[in-house]
Formats: sequence, C-alpha cells, structure tokens
Amino acid sequence: MKAFLILVLVTSSTTLEYAKIPIEKFTDCDAAFESKATWFDNPKYKPGNYEVWGFYIYNNKVIAAHYCLDQDGNYLL
Repeated sequence: MKAFLILVLVTSSTTLEYAKIPIEKFTDCDAAFESKATWFDNPKYKPGNYEVWGFYIYNNKVIAAHYCLDQDGNYLL
C-alpha cells in the first residue's frame, strides 16, 4: 500500500503550507510522523512565561498539524 504523510507547516503568522511526503513501509501515522519530524526545545521557555516548551519542525518550519492518506485519498491512522 502506498501511503503519504501530510504536514501542515507554518510559513508565517498568517500562512500555512502543505508538504506531501511518501512513506515507505507504512505501519501507522504516528510512526510516519516521528520518522520525519524533529523535536525542537524552545530556548525562550521558562516556567510561567506562557511560551510553549517545544515543538516539532520539518525543513526548519514549525509543524501545525499532520495526517496520513493512502493512494486513493482515504485517511489512515
């Protein structure tokens, strides 16, 4: 089965971009995400300052959301 990981990337404060990434040997969407995304610790975070403590990035862009599709456009878990 051919599968794709779709990442919704933040490119500016008002713009999103979609990245469609083919996944070889698909097992589940979480594993596909973990194989492509990189966790980034927010250096500005301090307890109580209302900053997020970290986030995932792909190609130096923050990931806002993700989901997976098969070759027919059906959602995968």
